[in-house]
Amino acid sequence: MLSQAIERLWAEAERLNRPVVGSRAPGVPASEVQAAFGGPVPEDVVTWFGYSNGVEYHPDQIQDDAALVPGYEPLSLSESRAVRDSHPFGDPVFGELFIPLLATGGGDFYAAVYDPSLKSPKVGHVMIGGESGLVYENMESMVNAFCEFYRTGVFFVSDEGILEADDDRWVEVEAEYGASRDS
Repeated sequence: MLSQAIERLWAEAERLNRPVVGSRAPGVPASEVQAAFGGPVPEDVVTWFGYSNGVEYHPDQIQDDAALVPGYEPLSLSESRAVRDSHPFGDPVFGELFIPLLATGGGDFYAAVYDPSLKSPKVGHVMIGGESGLVYENMESMVNAFCEFYRTGVFFVSDEGILEADDDRWVEVEAEYGASRDS
């Protein structure tokens, strides 16, 4: 269940004493999520924003302090809408129905990508300067993968106290999903 997976992800961040845990903004009700995006959205998106509406910012906070996974912070509804509105509609992978969930300060992001049926959305990833692609079958598989990355050391805290990743392994897992979709 997605809500339990989200709780486990935040617990993994807490286990590593990540500052984002203390900065998690309270979640919002379904009506606010729907209003932010102009109508019905998939239930998984409502669950995501129901747990956290982004991160509260504090003086002297650095980008790493807001990262739930290395380099990516959970977006608030308004941030998500701004990222969506800045991305070109008609993306060949995303189409027009997508909602950003996590983003970097440089413009990369993960998004729920769905069709008008509002069934469980797939998860896409955009890297600025690269192509967008679908990287997880659904939001729960993304969250579970991130939990596994924490447990297995793919996500780790460096000697400098920064949340880092074994980028090769992270990309490999997401590429495996993309390749399995293409075959």
